[in-house]
Amino acid sequence: MDFERPNLQIDSNKIQNQRRRSSFSSSVYYTPPATPMAMTCSQTDANQIDLFSILSDDLLITILSFLPTRMAARATVLCRRFRFIWEASPFLQLINRNPSHLDKFIAMADHDLLHRNSLHSLHSLYLELYDINRSLPDSYVPSLLEKARSLGLCHLTIVGSFHFAPVLPIIFTIETLKSLSLPNIGWLHMFPSGVTLTCLRSLSIGLASIDPTKLNQLLSELCSLEDLHLDIHSTTSLSLSSQTIRKLELIIGAAPRLYTLGLFLPSLGSLHLENRGFLDSLFRIHGEVPLLRKALISLHAVHAGHAGAARMLLSCISHVEELSLHVKEDQHMQYPVPILLEPGETMPKFPNLKHLDVGLCFHQHNFDAIVMMLHNCPSLELLNLVHEIPLPQFTRMKRGRKRKDWGSKLPLNADGNHRYAYLKNLHLGENRKEFIKLLSKKCSSKRHAHKLDLGRHCGLCGAN
Repeated sequence: MDFERPNLQIDSNKIQNQRRRSSFSSSVYYTPPATPMAMTCSQTDANQIDLFSILSDDLLITILSFLPTRMAARATVLCRRFRFIWEASPFLQLINRNPSHLDKFIAMADHDLLHRNSLHSLHSLYLELYDINRSLPDSYVPSLLEKARSLGLCHLTIVGSFHFAPVLPIIFTIETLKSLSLPNIGWLHMFPSGVTLTCLRSLSIGLASIDPTKLNQLLSELCSLEDLHLDIHSTTSLSLSSQTIRKLELIIGAAPRLYTLGLFLPSLGSLHLENRGFLDSLFRIHGEVPLLRKALISLHAVHAGHAGAARMLLSCISHVEELSLHVKEDQHMQYPVPILLEPGETMPKFPNLKHLDVGLCFHQHNFDAIVMMLHNCPSLELLNLVHEIPLPQFTRMKRGRKRKDWGSKLPLNADGNHRYAYLKNLHLGENRKEFIKLLSKKCSSKRHAHKLDLGRHCGLCGAN
């Protein structure tokens, strides 16, 4: 957007009239440094310029769009010019977290959306409602969405305890939508038919339970979908299939009986997989993700019975280039046991892995598994290992052999402890050779420190 350079030779009377018309305080007036042109004006008030009057309406709308809708509306007290400009903001937030303020919410929604000028397009709508379904007419929220659709809505987020069944048929037929976020849908037996979200690229949805067949049917109709965030709480099996999804964030909540997870996503390049509840048995993952290059795996409440499934999960993503693996063991375990690899099993090979970030309790079993994994990473360049202390176990243990078994087996780092190891330039032959020696040998702290100094000289360093 091009702006003309303002003329500083302004008549003093004009400036005085301008200040009377404006509701700004004196703080919005700027006194520029003395210049030959400015010196021609009065030395008191004539060189004070209202900067907001210089800006175009389009630029003011852009500035106000960064504010929440309520704050943008309050800006009208600053200047009469803002009374109508803020109404053209392409970003709209309608929030009601208190049922007693429902009348104010309806008045604001009517003014900002239902009575909005059709010439002012709506780019983004954020709608947040809590426990007000009984007070709102059944047709009110659908009428808001119908109006938003007529204004060319591109981004929609609906948050709160809200009954979605009446509005889903409208939401899934807004052809202009590019991103959709519905984090609190809850229980949903099926999605509406006649989905016309042909432009949708990003979908974030939270479900208590869903039929995998219905979910895959929806994904097949979203022909432009590239980014999927799925938060699911209860299901026994889940299989995702899509030809277009490139980024997947899958959060599994309190689903103790999730047995299988299938990923058939040939275009997937980034995966974030996390469970946030206790699992009776770790889901066995299978599928086809040939283009996967980046993976973040976060597992909670893992115990000995999950070792086989953990290895299967690592095998499925063994061709990644960047891997972050964070594992927290079951807090009820009394003794450390293998959780990443069953005894007698071999770790899969990671031929393309360059960056590895691992956070878990590095007791002897986990340490041995990671060392075996590192032997199978010929392209590794950067390694970050962080020892996560199992606090519930430690708080119940007295000093002794049992507590010592949970201690970190990582080599001594530059800070003189075993809590982390950060190493780089491992693709260089000598650095890698010394590093493997460092991890594979059992030696005293003094020997560890000597080896670490040698490693630092070769490019291996402790994290800061």
